[in-house]
Amino acid sequence: MPILNFKEIPQANVSDGNQDMFEQFARDFFLMLGFEIETGPDRGQDGGRDLIIIEKRTGIAGVSTIKWLVSCKHKAHSGRSVTDNDEQDVIDRLTAHDCNGFIGFYSSVPSAPLARKLEAYKNRYEILIFDNERIEQSLLVGEDGRFLCRRYFPNSFYIWETTAFRPTVLLSQYEPLRCKKCGRDLLEEEVINNEQGIVVFVEKYNKDNLDTEEIVDIYWTCKGECDREIENIYLSKGFNTKWEDISDIAIPVKYLQWNLAVLNRLEEGMDNYSRQAYDNLKHFIIRVSQLVLKEQTDKQRERFKMLQEIPEYF
Repeated sequence: MPILNFKEIPQANVSDGNQDMFEQFARDFFLMLGFEIETGPDRGQDGGRDLIIIEKRTGIAGVSTIKWLVSCKHKAHSGRSVTDNDEQDVIDRLTAHDCNGFIGFYSSVPSAPLARKLEAYKNRYEILIFDNERIEQSLLVGEDGRFLCRRYFPNSFYIWETTAFRPTVLLSQYEPLRCKKCGRDLLEEEVINNEQGIVVFVEKYNKDNLDTEEIVDIYWTCKGECDREIENIYLSKGFNTKWEDISDIAIPVKYLQWNLAVLNRLEEGMDNYSRQAYDNLKHFIIRVSQLVLKEQTDKQRERFKMLQEIPEYF
């Protein structure tokens, strides 16, 4: 199901001062992808081009340059596809603007006849189509794209940003939280939504007053059979266990409350962790943070990288 509603961008055929917004969006989109803008959006006769952009490709033999003619068609409001009648004289337009490639930038999809016509040109020219789905996919993978979403699709992006289930990539890549028994990722959407995962604290307690002497281990597992099998091992050794739902801890306010409680109990001397339990606690906090913390911007990543290079004694 589409996430972004392209109808949020005003129609191009209504003269209300916003009729150029889809072309402006295309310009910003290709800048995000790393293209250079040679000729940007303007009003009046454009000779069959909305944008002309430059792509530089680096290879063994050096740098090659591709000059692209971009044709923007905003038909989301009508729901119609872009037809071959909408894209006439493609070869003549490429020749007139001395371009090596053609990009169709569409808020809907190309019709089958248009797709076939453009496919036939691939033996002579570079041809790319960015339909609504491909545009959306490109926008949602990074912070720069999401910045454009907030600008051009504020309503639909807000809904997605506040309701979508997606772990944040805080580290170099996503790190799963594997069940100690079966290996299932306990951060999966189904597991979190159905409250199927738990984190368990294994405690050694004083038999005289039943106070906890030490937290000897921490593990995470699926509820039910996986948990029972592992718990029985610790119970047979005389340990006690306490658990919490991972889905509860993944709630932002609860996550903060839970971490503060851990810190407070450590500071007050109420809890004593074995080295293994403490290492597992850190592992758990880091993995669950991927469901709680927001995505980092490129600027923040660069700043963090710089801070990591500063020696601690400064």
